[in-house]
Amino acid sequence: MSGADGAARPTVLVPTQATFKPRSGDGAQLVQSLNRAYVAALQSAGLTPVLLPTRGPLPADLSWVRGLLLPGGPDVDPLRYGRDLDPTTEPDPESDQLEFALLDWALAEGIPVLAICRGLQVLNVGMGGSLVQDLPQHAPQANPEEPRRRDQVAHPLTVDRSSRLGQIVNTGSIQVNSLHHQGIDQLALGLVATGWAPDGLIEAVELADDRFVLGVQYHPEEMAPHDQAARAVFQAFAAACRLAGASPRAAAPAQLVPSA
Repeated sequence: MSGADGAARPTVLVPTQATFKPRSGDGAQLVQSLNRAYVAALQSAGLTPVLLPTRGPLPADLSWVRGLLLPGGPDVDPLRYGRDLDPTTEPDPESDQLEFALLDWALAEGIPVLAICRGLQVLNVGMGGSLVQDLPQHAPQANPEEPRRRDQVAHPLTVDRSSRLGQIVNTGSIQVNSLHHQGIDQLALGLVATGWAPDGLIEAVELADDRFVLGVQYHPEEMAPHDQAARAVFQAFAAACRLAGASPRAAAPAQLVPSA
């Protein structure tokens, strides 16, 4: 797919999530949703996002896909990493079913992956790691009179300068937002920690090999309009997606079709 300027705009799959939207006088309506900040950040980087619902058949042929973005969202089911359900955890089985299958497919096919917040957690659990189910010190401020803006800086992130992320942001420390209450406990084998919050929590990971698979616990899509380091993450993802277009892609495996 090409943009108005004729430049290639690679297609990127982005899972949506089933949520309830309030309706005045009529309770709530179930909708498929995705924060528009993801769409805007991908489009600004020259990519074409294709949004996927959590239920229903997926295309049998995904050879046109050049990247996968795993967004933020609800908690991962702790049964997937061998833990009991904590009272603070609110899993979403529909999202889990779709996103773990898409991750398996992308890793097998060498599709570039950008995993954000919940996406980082899906990446870590999907590769065999585990999560801390509640990190209250990392959760958004609970003061209803002064709610934290989604693009508000929360803390510095120490970055390994030699890592892919370090090369992308070209510095050893960046300022990031924080909108999560879960995080990495046991890091999956095959992933390398490349960014840390001040308390030592791992907030950036990537594959140890040359494939573009990058996970961040913060939300660069919210900061991209005014932060160069956040924009650089999407620009690097877009560059990897363009390179992915140089080789043919396989059809989606059968297990990618969610049950009704």
